[in-house]
Amino acid sequence: MNLQPRQRVTVQDEYEILASFEVIREVTNGITIDSAAITADGNGDKIIKKGMPMAKLIASGKYVPYNDAGADGSQNPTVILKRTVNVKDGDHVVGGYEVAKVISARIPVTVDDTLRGKMPNIVFA
Repeated sequence: MNLQPRQRVTVQDEYEILASFEVIREVTNGITIDSAAITADGNGDKIIKKGMPMAKLIASGKYVPYNDAGADGSQNPTVILKRTVNVKDGDHVVGGYEVAKVISARIPVTVDDTLRGKMPNIVFA
C-alpha cells in the first residue's frame, strides 16, 4: 500500500523561489510593470517569469526586467517578481519581494557577483 501523496493538479509556475520564510518583506501596493518596454514573443505575449529581478526606470518610474547593460535605470534591480505575469494587454501591478532569501537556481537570470552586489537585501542561496 502506497500512502505517499500524489499530485493531481499542476498549476503553472508553482515552483517556489523562496529558500526561507523567516525574513520576507513584500513591496507595499506592488510595482507597476511597463508593458511598452517589454518585447513580445512570437505569439504576441509579453511574459515575465516569476523570480525575475526588476528595476525601476528613471523616466517613467515603472518597472522592467533587470538588464545589466542598461543605462535607463534597468541596470539597478531592487525587487524580485513574486509571480509570472503577461503584460501583453498593458501595464500590470504585481507583487514583489524587497527582502528575501531566494533559490538562485530558480531565478530566470544568471546570479553572479554583480547581481548580488546590486541587490544587498536579497540573499541568493
